[in-house]
Amino acid sequence: MTIEGELSIKNDLLLSSTGLARNPGLAVIRAVLRVDCPATGKRFLGISPLNNSDQPVSLKVRVPAGEAAEELEVRYEIVLDAPDGPAPENRAAHQRGSRLYGLNRPYRFRLEGDGSSFPIEAFEFAGGDFPTGSVWVLKFQDEDLAVPYLSAVRLYVNTAHSEGGKLVHGKSDTALSVLKRDVLLQLLLKLAVHDRDDLGVEYQEGSAGAVIGSLCDIFLGQPLRGAVELMRDDPGRVCALLQRTTGFLKAKS
Repeated sequence: MTIEGELSIKNDLLLSSTGLARNPGLAVIRAVLRVDCPATGKRFLGISPLNNSDQPVSLKVRVPAGEAAEELEVRYEIVLDAPDGPAPENRAAHQRGSRLYGLNRPYRFRLEGDGSSFPIEAFEFAGGDFPTGSVWVLKFQDEDLAVPYLSAVRLYVNTAHSEGGKLVHGKSDTALSVLKRDVLLQLLLKLAVHDRDDLGVEYQEGSAGAVIGSLCDIFLGQPLRGAVELMRDDPGRVCALLQRTTGFLKAKS
């Protein structure tokens, strides 16, 4: 299994905020994609130097078969990769491995069992883009379906909601069935709003187009283009089909 993602970095802002000198500057800084599996205690890392042009850094982590189970936690970090040196007067990082940036909340997604098949970020909603009464919010960047799925799709779950915590840990069968249907409907709706010429393209494994196409095949028996066309022509049928295939409102007996 391969985990892919992108990290966007403003190089000038990074150097100024960390107190690192321009020489050697970016040459001793690395972007890291950290994948942890709590069930097995294994950690996997993808490491890449930064781009001088402020372009997003592509990161990839391969998780060998049999090394992970249940759930993965994915984090982005920026670390110092230089020999240890004396502490500078401005107290900037000076030891190899020093973390210059780290995402406090991991992206979580289930590998098997009853959990969600979508990457999840869980925290307490405080309003604005994350209404306090909502259980979840989906963000889908649909401009380029060739980008990694984990970069294009974000599912945010409200841990302050009574069902939110259960959902993150795969302990709410009914809410999970509603979540699957709701997310698939939102993905298809976003793609159906405008005419597109990229729905019949063959996408690489792990890309947004490939993963969403696979979900359409599993839950609707349609390729990506066919599912989007059906959403435009007969959205009611899409809703009904997804009720059946996602086990809508069903809990395990």
